[in-house]
Amino acid sequence: MSNSSGSYMLNDILYICRDKGIFEVVGKEKTKDLIKAIMDLGNKHDCNDYEILHGIGEEIGICHYCLEYREVIESGLCKECAKELL
Repeated sequence: MSNSSGSYMLNDILYICRDKGIFEVVGKEKTKDLIKAIMDLGNKHDCNDYEILHGIGEEIGICHYCLEYREVIESGLCKECAKELL
């Protein structure tokens, strides 16, 4: 069982970053670096990748599996990852 409360806390932090305009200031590559660092931290604390990026991943266009900027189409996944995993 994953640490859902930790996952959603990290999700809230990503929304705060978005609301404060941090993603726009640092740009796409630094945003992706920040998200990867948050995902790594979450993984160390048994958090769920989908829950961490729930909603925000689709908004900014980052797949929760490959962590690349792509059109997110299903359950937080890009087309390529959805084909592989679903």
